[in-house]
Amino acid sequence: MVVMLYDTALHRRRLYQNLLRSWTKEVIEWSAPTPVLLGVPAYDDAGVGYHDPAIENIAVSLPGLHSGLLSFSPLPPNYQGVAVYSDWTMTDDKWTAFRVNFVSP
Repeated sequence: MVVMLYDTALHRRRLYQNLLRSWTKEVIEWSAPTPVLLGVPAYDDAGVGYHDPAIENIAVSLPGLHSGLLSFSPLPPNYQGVAVYSDWTMTDDKWTAFRVNFVSP
């Protein structure tokens, strides 16, 4: 299962990261034992009411997600990683942000 963690209409970085911390914990707990991927945003859908690409992006979302993951020790087996939406919008800068914030946070 993939659960999207975006399209929140939030315009504050801290609020979005706190929401992701909370959602990460909740989703992993209620989805067990079903394997779950946490969907993070990589698209630039500017000018719509539901998505602010300056806030909902790889560099901002992954620290919030990691904060939620830190509440588990060890990570539950149903957590399978992240799903980037949408991978075809990824640029070199976005892949760098992904490596910095997910692969080696």
